[in-house]
Amino acid sequence: MASGTPDNAQEPRQTVPEKRSLAPGTRRINVVLTQQQYETLEKLANMQQITLSDALRQALNIGDLVVSANADPDTKILLQKGDKTQELKIVR
Repeated sequence: MASGTPDNAQEPRQTVPEKRSLAPGTRRINVVLTQQQYETLEKLANMQQITLSDALRQALNIGDLVVSANADPDTKILLQKGDKTQELKIVR
């Protein structure tokens, strides 16, 4: 006890992230989001009662669909609400 630390004191533990095995063909990434982006992702997940990871995967799939459709002049994505129909396009 000469160091001033009680005998029963424990050293702080460092947490080590679990290394879970991933499914074949998958990758783990870290993503940095602004507060607004995080809140939007959280809102999408909560609305559908899915995880944040699933909401992010869904957003990536939808983004790919929109970009691919805009790259093809013969393809249009139409949004219909009531009797109104609009074309979804990416504006650069």
